Amino acid sequence: MEGARKALVVLAIEKTLLEVGRATYDEVLDKLNEDYHCYLSDCYEHPEYLSLVLKKLYGQSRLAIIISIKKYLAEISMQEDITKFIIKISE
Repeated sequence: MEGARKALVVLAIEKTLLEVGRATYDEVLDKLNEDYHCYLSDCYEHPEYLSLVLKKLYGQSRLAIIISIKKYLAEISMQEDITKFIIKISE
């Protein structure tokens, strides 16, 4: 079941970033790789990486991205691991 939730988290991040724009998606992926040698799939286990990258790249504007990710995860946000993920990316 954890694998399914991880896939949903990755999908929510991907969908949100692509909605903002392909350049944003590419920029976030590049920064994750550059700073942490990781990919979107690693953000489920390390949401702090995504949080720090979004802060560095977008400052306060990142909040719109986080809100969108939360929206996609709303249906499963009662799961403890999803709740922890949302809290971590919101820090």
